[in-house]
Amino acid sequence: MAAEITRRLTLHPSLTKPMLVAGGEREATFALWFVCLSIPILTSLWFIPVGLIVGGVGQSFLRSLAKYDPQAFGVVRRHWGQQAVYLSAASAYAPVKYRAPKEQAQSAASGGLLKALAKLLRKK
Repeated sequence: MAAEITRRLTLHPSLTKPMLVAGGEREATFALWFVCLSIPILTSLWFIPVGLIVGGVGQSFLRSLAKYDPQAFGVVRRHWGQQAVYLSAASAYAPVKYRAPKEQAQSAASGGLLKALAKLLRKK
């Protein structure tokens, strides 16, 4: 009878749904609209309609991209950051980034404090 009982774990939807703003990925949407509205304001107010049009076209692109892959910009960011680590092809001359582990000092939990106390007591 114990084998028939199934466990269920309820997850809050915020843990499983992607963070989207106006249908596009959150960080990309904020960056797009920041650029589309700040550049016209800093240069000339006559460019605000152009910024709104470029922002609308960019937002529609972000929405269609988020329907395909809601974490696309995070994947691209990790790819750009790790290009030096993971080369595109195997090579006999690839750099080796292995470092030998250092010896760890003993902490108080592993007996380092007890050894220090034993040395003090031996001196007397």
